[in-house]
Amino acid sequence: GFFAVMNLLGMSESAVVATVLFLFHLATLFVVLLCASVHIWSHGCPVLWDNLHWPDQPPTRQAIFYGFSAAMLGVSGFETSANFVEEQRPHVFALTLTNMWLAVSCINTSLSAFAIAIIPLDDLVGAHNADSVAYLADVVGGPWLRNIVAIDALAVLAGSVLTSYVGVIGLFQRMAGDRCLPDFFIERNEWRQTPHYTIITFFVVCASMCVLLNGDITLLSSIYAIAFLLVMALFAACGLWLKIVRPTLPRVINSHWSNFALGAFLVMTAFTAVCVNHPEVLVYFYLYYAATVAIVLVTFSRTLVMKWMLTALQAGGDYVKWPKIERHIQDALAERQSQGVAFFTKSADLSQLNKAILYILGNEEAKWIRVVHCCDGDSKIVPNLMEFVQFLDCMYLKCRIDCVITSSGFDPVTIDMISQALNVPINCMFITCPTSKFRHRLDKLGGVRVILNTEPTEAARQKDKVFLKALSMANLGGDM
Repeated sequence: GFFAVMNLLGMSESAVVATVLFLFHLATLFVVLLCASVHIWSHGCPVLWDNLHWPDQPPTRQAIFYGFSAAMLGVSGFETSANFVEEQRPHVFALTLTNMWLAVSCINTSLSAFAIAIIPLDDLVGAHNADSVAYLADVVGGPWLRNIVAIDALAVLAGSVLTSYVGVIGLFQRMAGDRCLPDFFIERNEWRQTPHYTIITFFVVCASMCVLLNGDITLLSSIYAIAFLLVMALFAACGLWLKIVRPTLPRVINSHWSNFALGAFLVMTAFTAVCVNHPEVLVYFYLYYAATVAIVLVTFSRTLVMKWMLTALQAGGDYVKWPKIERHIQDALAERQSQGVAFFTKSADLSQLNKAILYILGNEEAKWIRVVHCCDGDSKIVPNLMEFVQFLDCMYLKCRIDCVITSSGFDPVTIDMISQALNVPINCMFITCPTSKFRHRLDKLGGVRVILNTEPTEAARQKDKVFLKALSMANLGGDM
């Protein structure tokens, strides 16, 4: 609640504060590891031998299975960097993953080894299960080090909560801009210029989950584990899917498909362990997940839903008369269908243009399509492009299709200029999948969306020539 109010007042992340917290966290863990090393040097490892022969030790395969699942949560956090990937400099995201991997590999492994060598397993899995690092600091350094670890934990958790608000705000704004969530998530209040609907919604979801689970940390952490592991699985699945459906997409790092498959398998293994260990949380997870999917599906189909509502109101006749609601629905439909979209094409390929229009009609609300062609410098206009656009405009009677030609080359400046001139948001502009010869990075285009995979082939061009010849003969016959 505190951070929700702070975000409503305009509080945001600070790079300086984040750096200070990060350095303080590393310094705290380094001191704990140093004190643990001194403790082992002074007292030896008598507890280690007792832990190795612990009578309650589960079977080896079971221990590895659940231990791997718990270890997967040790790398949680780096996935939030994906929310800011478009604002990062080139190669920063890859550097973030590398640094996180190195830190986790060194710190988590060392802390686990020292804890097993110093603290009895009865304490680790019993009374001090939730504060094992603080207890380790108390044993090797005393109360002063335990208090520092507690302060460090509070600061890190506070930073993670603030980061979660920042990440959710960016996610909701992007999804609302792409028409996956209602438009009111984009709105900002006039006082502090903050997206209050997004902040309040996220707080209500988190607070309601705490109430439903009675604040049980174990169950809440299990739901977090399920959500985190599914996000990781989506990273792997989407990476594999892009390699299949967008093979020509320029990539800074090109990874083999087997790496994605292996990552998905390992993540789903950990997901299975969490579900087996805490099956009771699946009910709550699916409850929130179903509500989220329902909101997204309704948003996707809101034009159809509004048409159904309008039909129902009109069918009511004299029994149902709500003229204000009917007028509001009609105005909303007219506004959404009058919104335009733009498709950039560098060639005149009838099949490709037809595929783009079919995609737009099937996935977008707009009924006004602009086919945009950028002539770079003194290059000539692609022949037959205007004829193809006119033919498609006559063929698709439920939408308007225009041809827009500009003398500027295709670049971020031209995209922004056309967006302002046509009053079309950049995320409502579409292109075909670029190749490695593309001069610009996709993340520099402002959010232009890729909807088609292949460039026109020679066979498609030959078919277009045959079609043009038949069309000209038909026109000639009509004139005669």
